[in-house]
Amino acid sequence: MAVNFLLTDARGVPDDDPLGRSWVGWRPDATDDELWEVNRGLWTLGRPSLDERFATLSYDGCVQVVAEITGRTTYEVDGRRKWALQGDVLRPGDPVHDALKGSFAPRDRNPVRYYDSSELDSITPARRAEFRVREAATMIATWNPEKWNPDDWETLVYAKDVATIAAGGLLRGRWSTGPRKSGIEPGDRVFLLRQGVEPRGVIGSGTVTSRIFPDSHWDEAKTGDDANYVLIEWDTLVLPDDGLPHADLVERIPAGGIWRPQAGGWVPDAKVAAELEALWAEHLGRAMPPPARSTPRQGWQMDPVRRRKVEDAAQNRLMAHYRDRGWTVHDVRFGNPYDAIATKNGRTLWLEAKGTETAGDTVIVSRNEVRWAKEHPGDCVLGILSNVVFRPDGEVDAEGGVFRVMAWNPDDTVLKPRSFDLTPTPVDAPE
Repeated sequence: MAVNFLLTDARGVPDDDPLGRSWVGWRPDATDDELWEVNRGLWTLGRPSLDERFATLSYDGCVQVVAEITGRTTYEVDGRRKWALQGDVLRPGDPVHDALKGSFAPRDRNPVRYYDSSELDSITPARRAEFRVREAATMIATWNPEKWNPDDWETLVYAKDVATIAAGGLLRGRWSTGPRKSGIEPGDRVFLLRQGVEPRGVIGSGTVTSRIFPDSHWDEAKTGDDANYVLIEWDTLVLPDDGLPHADLVERIPAGGIWRPQAGGWVPDAKVAAELEALWAEHLGRAMPPPARSTPRQGWQMDPVRRRKVEDAAQNRLMAHYRDRGWTVHDVRFGNPYDAIATKNGRTLWLEAKGTETAGDTVIVSRNEVRWAKEHPGDCVLGILSNVVFRPDGEVDAEGGVFRVMAWNPDDTVLKPRSFDLTPTPVDAPE
């Protein structure tokens, strides 16, 4: 037997949540591990639930996450018995994962549904271990300036992005995957191929940092429709004239005409992907793979679990700072352009926490965070926990790092729009 939990859109939870969560539900930019961690409880189960081997999380009529149950814990919540499961998230290549993920899940009124998984239950762990773990994929993202170049984006925006990368900066964003809706996972490789008019060719490379998710269509002529996207951290971008020419791709990696114009999101086979990686490195005149970037910026931690621990450590430090000074502090980080609210003697402060394993000279702030701080001058506080240190057990050293608290008054002279890279100016924060 297996149990499925039906997810709805993400929402915040009370501060006293027994599992220490700040949100539950479905977020398209969350990883399988993040979704499992926040949604494995708390559920009302109609029976002891001791014989289910697998659990799934579904959203929009489709199984999104598959886990193997390893334990169960009960909690008393408002006088009612609730259950939370422990389990291991299954990966692509595991036959149980591959059989269940993406399968149809009815949109029942009851969010908990049991279903027969006896055929999968019968597969022994030894047999499952024989299956090959999924190898990282490579996706080709495409851009045709004849079809999309709003407000001269290539000249006014893309050229600045190229300069940012060249200076060792961080550049994150999203890109359409065309018709592709699955088959790409965080950590997969991506290349940006410029199509249409010359100069055509590969002009960028990066790493996927999210699952594929739908959002409003990039083509203004298709208002009301959705397109498919992934989040990407770009490691290299070059101007079109400096790209790996289309002619070289065709000559060096013939690959049956795959370089002809087509929608983005296509995944070449492993051999072609390896040849492309080598040719790109040769074109750039560097060794493979791309060297790690050394940057004074906040950086984007690719490991979502590690990233979350850093963020939580910064949040906890900032909230403790104000609680120690007599403020009443509430964690409201989900769905708001600030992370916490502090109140004392009729005054309200909006707290924003940033954590980084770097020196923290520059941190990333979103446009909504900037907007809110500008609309509430003098009442916003920024707490930065930098030089975060991890203990050997993989947890953050709660006493380590460098913690700074300052007034959060955005200054356009230190904001670089992307979202924004903020170089904070130390200003005393309200105590």
